[in-house]
Amino acid sequence: MIQKEKRILMHVGPVNILDRILYAGLKNNVGFTSPEFVQAFQFSLKKIRELFQVDKTYQPFIIPGGGTSAMESVTSLLKEGEKVLVVTNGVFGDRWINIFKKYPVQVNVLKAEPGYYVEPETVEKEVKREKYKLVTFTHVETSTGVRQPIRESVKAVRDYVDLVVVDGVSSVGAEEVKAKDWNVDVYLTASQKAIGVPPGMGLLVLSSNAIEKLKEEKSVAGYYLDLRNWLPVMTNMEDGKASYFSTPPVHTILMLAEALKIIIDEEGLDNRIKRHEKIAGAIRAGVEGMGLDIVARKPEAYSNTVTGVLVKKVNAGNVLSEVISEGIELAPGVHPALQGKYFRIGHMGWVTENDAISTIASIERALKRLGEDIKLGEGVKATQLYLAK
Repeated sequence: MIQKEKRILMHVGPVNILDRILYAGLKNNVGFTSPEFVQAFQFSLKKIRELFQVDKTYQPFIIPGGGTSAMESVTSLLKEGEKVLVVTNGVFGDRWINIFKKYPVQVNVLKAEPGYYVEPETVEKEVKREKYKLVTFTHVETSTGVRQPIRESVKAVRDYVDLVVVDGVSSVGAEEVKAKDWNVDVYLTASQKAIGVPPGMGLLVLSSNAIEKLKEEKSVAGYYLDLRNWLPVMTNMEDGKASYFSTPPVHTILMLAEALKIIIDEEGLDNRIKRHEKIAGAIRAGVEGMGLDIVARKPEAYSNTVTGVLVKKVNAGNVLSEVISEGIELAPGVHPALQGKYFRIGHMGWVTENDAISTIASIERALKRLGEDIKLGEGVKATQLYLAK
């Protein structure tokens, strides 16, 4: 009972949230025109630029919903009949396909096998073969933990397409992201992943090139997620003037401001990325130390935020049930090709070295009880040795 109450959320989002961030949202009688809210919104927009490593040539947005709402808002940049190329490494890369197929645009797909990413050379060959208005990449594929080499991928296509869009839902705040230097037009994320805030917001930045596309009248976008409707709110709020299109998630934005203050001003973005990298490496060392394999097949594809773990004998779902009884919550494997064969460890946000050790220890005990052939104790040892470097 006590272990269940003291749960460690090693999920792929939502994640553990600092009490300080939760308390920032516990304010009564705050409306969307209240001075403290306008100030929090203004502060958040400015810090989002730093989070994505862009300057004032990029426009930040905070919209209700989450990663999927941010993704669907990209339809604001498309007209009927235009061609889109989706580069996908798994389930959430595939989500772009499902979104765009709801609209009158043409969709082509380049897809990787589970555990791999689509090579930049493959994408370059395709955009040379056919003219596309927009190409989407997924920085970290949440379903497998595979990281796409975004810098190289964007460089490979930049001269051949009008717009480059990157889904950074499971990367921003934990992986290196340089939207301006890499010449990305739209980089997006969600509040509940590496930024470490409750769910409810899609966060994105648009280049001046993308903003010019918003000025064009015709678009396939709907109403609520048409960024044209949100743009005046963003520009006004950044100027400190209350503005309205639809009711924003007021208290979640208060929490976002507190989180961004910690990320940018206190921990520092570079330090945060290094922390994630170290903990991710420690967890992978533990997984391999106990004798299991990782879903991502190449070390350069390992991410700082998600590790997929393959099991050999037991059903992966049983591992989750066993581990959560000890107070640690992991994420199920969702890739159809690997159903029942793997589970996911989320290590993002406010994750600590002790969280990594507790997670590997609990997984070892659970697997031993379930009958998986592992080297009991070797996982924890490998994790400790990695962290002690």
